[in-house]
Amino acid sequence: MVEERESGKEEVNLTKDAERKLIELSMLDEENKKIEQQMQLIEQQILNLQRLAIDLDEISQHEEAEFLASLGSGVFVKSKLLENKKVLINVGANCVLEKSCEEAKEIIAAQTEKLKKAREELAELIAKNFELMLQIETELRKRRE
Repeated sequence: MVEERESGKEEVNLTKDAERKLIELSMLDEENKKIEQQMQLIEQQILNLQRLAIDLDEISQHEEAEFLASLGSGVFVKSKLLENKKVLINVGANCVLEKSCEEAKEIIAAQTEKLKKAREELAELIAKNFELMLQIETELRKRRE
C-alpha cells in the first residue's frame, strides 16, 4: 500500500516535470520564431542600406539628371538632381546634416556592419535555443522508455 502511494507520487512528479519541460520547449520555440522575425527585418534593413550605397554611387556619377523621387507608399514625383556631391542625412530628432556622398557611404557601411553583427548574435541565440530544445526532447524521450 505504501509502495503504491510512493509509486503514484513518482508518476505525478514525472508528469508535472514532463509538463514543465513541454512548456519550456514551447516557449523556446516561440522565442525562436520571434527571433527569426527580427532577423528577417534586419536582413531587409541590410538590403535597403546596400541599395542606398549603390544609389549614392549612381547619383555621384550624374550631374543634373532627371529621376523619380519616392515620396513613400508607391508615390513618386519627377525630380531634377541639382547637387550630386552632397546629401542630407537625418541623424534623429529632426536634425539633418549635410555630408559628402563618400561620408554618407561610410555611415551606411557602419550601420550595415552593426546590423550584420546583430544578425549574427540572433543566429547564435537561435542555435543555443535549438540545442536546449534538443536536450529537453532527449530527456522526454528517455522518460517514456
